[in-house]
Amino acid sequence: MLLYSMLVAACSAPQNETTQSLPKSQTKIEEDFKLPLDSETSLYNRLNSKGKIGDKEVYFLFNQNSNTLQVYDLDSKSMDQKITFNWDGPNSLQGLMYPFGFHYVNSDSLIFYSGMFKTIYLANINGEVYKKISLANHPIGFGSVLPKSPIAYRNGFVYMQSLPVYPPTIPEDYVHPPNRISKISLKNGEMEEFELDYPEIYKNRKISQQLKMLDIVYNPKLDKFIVSFPLSDKLYVTDFKSNPEVYGAKSDLVKNPIETDKNNTLVEQSALSNFYFWMNSSYEKILYDIENDIYIREVRAGLSEQDYLNRKFKSKRELILLNSDFQEIDRIPYESAEMYYSFFRKGSFFWNKNIQEFNLEAGIEDTLFFNSIDLVYK
Repeated sequence: MLLYSMLVAACSAPQNETTQSLPKSQTKIEEDFKLPLDSETSLYNRLNSKGKIGDKEVYFLFNQNSNTLQVYDLDSKSMDQKITFNWDGPNSLQGLMYPFGFHYVNSDSLIFYSGMFKTIYLANINGEVYKKISLANHPIGFGSVLPKSPIAYRNGFVYMQSLPVYPPTIPEDYVHPPNRISKISLKNGEMEEFELDYPEIYKNRKISQQLKMLDIVYNPKLDKFIVSFPLSDKLYVTDFKSNPEVYGAKSDLVKNPIETDKNNTLVEQSALSNFYFWMNSSYEKILYDIENDIYIREVRAGLSEQDYLNRKFKSKRELILLNSDFQEIDRIPYESAEMYYSFFRKGSFFWNKNIQEFNLEAGIEDTLFFNSIDLVYK
């Protein structure tokens, strides 16, 4: 087991902020891309991924109602095929309810994760589940307390956040374990843990558990992983063999954390973690485009109490664009609710419009609407 601290400044890279010498894009947000949905598919679907079948660029969307993986041709903007998985039996795909994960490697390696069954499934594009890896015997949890569990992949291994199992009653002198990342072999299920502790902003604060769920992406050009914590303005770049490099990617939307008040009576006790998750501003997804060697860090502002109680999740957001050296090259402000769908394609980045506004309020449930921005920077 390799353990190290993220906070050793002597081993960190410079804290890069905005690089004024790099040009800003003048590209406006475009709003002309859309994908059709069938009558069985929910508008709110987190199990999706960009992929490639042969020379065709496709977008995968998993339908939990029918246990099918829908494949969209991004050239024709239409559904190309449906891949059906068995509900029962030795080659079935089961338990894809919150929390879950999906990562597309290639046509022979579709990785599904069921937090309910503590199982990793390996499948192919023909709908065949050819391997199941049980994680039930490990004395820790995996993935996220959020609906979707980020999964990074490298050379036959998946990397996921490890979650400690807390005692039913936590004593006052309880020492909380550090954050860890698990490396799990897709060949035999063997596991190794790496310590990747929370940044300083988390220390000695009562923070919603949902705000402790990191995002992780793998860059094959660097052969390193990029880790983003919701409350930290830093990005951590690591191969898990040495101390990480640390880069700044700060947004003014993210304010000082609002700590959890267990005496708050505005919501039920069971909803407190979710309430303080949305009250807080945070860094959301970290995304990487291998074609342009560009990173995108998604940021959202916190909600007001009234908006949360009225289930209005639209807020100020922005995309921070970073080049291969983690220098800021652009910043795209917009207003929306959660980013469920996103992908890179032909020098552009696409992400869904506000589903509440453009679908539910407009009475349109059979179409996903996307924004897009140009990523070609000279």
